[in-house]
Amino acid sequence: MNATSAGVNCSGDSAAVCAEPSGASGGGVVFATANWLAAYSTDGGNTFTQLDPTKIFPNDAVGFCCDQIVQYVPSIDRFVWLLQGAGYRLAMASPADIKSSGGTAWTYWNLTPQLFGQPAGTGFDYPDLSVGNNSLYISWDAGDGNGCPTGCTTGFQVVRTSLTGIQAGGTITLDFTNPSNGPQSITWGDHITQNTGAEVFWAGHNGNATLRVFSLAEGSNTYFWRDVGISSWANNAPTSTTPDGRDWLAKNFNGPNGNSFPRNGIIGATRSGNQIWFAWTAGTGSNFSQPHVEMVTLDRSNNFNKIQQVQIWNNGYAFGYPALSTNFCTGEVGISFEYGGNGNYENHVVGFWGDYVAYITTGSDVGTDRYGDYVTIRQAPLTDSDPGNLFTAFGFGINKVAPPGSGSNTDVHYIIFGRPASSCQRIG
Repeated sequence: MNATSAGVNCSGDSAAVCAEPSGASGGGVVFATANWLAAYSTDGGNTFTQLDPTKIFPNDAVGFCCDQIVQYVPSIDRFVWLLQGAGYRLAMASPADIKSSGGTAWTYWNLTPQLFGQPAGTGFDYPDLSVGNNSLYISWDAGDGNGCPTGCTTGFQVVRTSLTGIQAGGTITLDFTNPSNGPQSITWGDHITQNTGAEVFWAGHNGNATLRVFSLAEGSNTYFWRDVGISSWANNAPTSTTPDGRDWLAKNFNGPNGNSFPRNGIIGATRSGNQIWFAWTAGTGSNFSQPHVEMVTLDRSNNFNKIQQVQIWNNGYAFGYPALSTNFCTGEVGISFEYGGNGNYENHVVGFWGDYVAYITTGSDVGTDRYGDYVTIRQAPLTDSDPGNLFTAFGFGINKVAPPGSGSNTDVHYIIFGRPASSCQRIG
């Protein structure tokens, strides 16, 4: 495993709020974001050049607020960058363009609420991106606390556009779901499946013993949902205290109307063959004295029946905020998530499901009362030396500012980890 600082750091008592790292690698470029900032590297992540999105894009009707998501799409050799504002800005650039322009040359489209039948002022929040065989998928929460004027429809929304359209850089076509079909009570604060192939999936909790699972196939204009029974799980609001007395989970679980993302939202999601994996942060109970990650695997080829329900847990400290991706070589699921509490500061960790080992990537030395809303993991692009055996991940720690300064800084890290190249045998 290799972990380096990505140079997208911010300061202040609420430093963790401006972390929420995303990123991807491809074509000799690593591109990383955290709330408000971005950075890129052309030397494998050894050094990064910081970017200010407000200096790259105009201060127009969409503008720029905070949340950002990045993907690299090998089939079209493009980075795709989603930036939240009054709607979203969807931008794309090739690795060559990023290198030649110093990270400033991007083609972009403004995704305003009106494009989706919503009135101006409808807030979009908590985005995600996923790459299919031929489509780019985008998701967000629409309305409610994010701004819901008269006529607004609240709920979780998924948008689809073609990768060839993105590559061409002209007019793109947008297909999208009805937010009311993903009500806040079920799918709020969720993410869509990574490595999703010819069909994208998302899920929410319909109670604590049922998942409502949605699916949309490429080439289809119809999406479906069904309820799938699972074992009940601890859905109470967990707490976890750092050595300096800060509850790093508190603000993400403070009720339905507060600053409380992602709560128990299903934010880890990936596809491995016919297996669909969903993961979320769960609370405490008779079997779990610390907050933990709950994870369910469903069989797409057998009516979405449950294959297994497992947990990432340790009675010595808490786990939370899972992000999932699938290893190209082995089909295994990689995890990027957080741990802390019970004498430990909050830190980012990575690993493979089934290894029962989590590797710490950061070195926090100060606590926070909000750790941020998400971290990231991606399948690293295939190369001759790394034929699909590696993941890239983006997480962060929080560190004290050295004297004579005060307060704290986030430290976003770019991580490479995986299996040996010998685990993968390329055909053709």
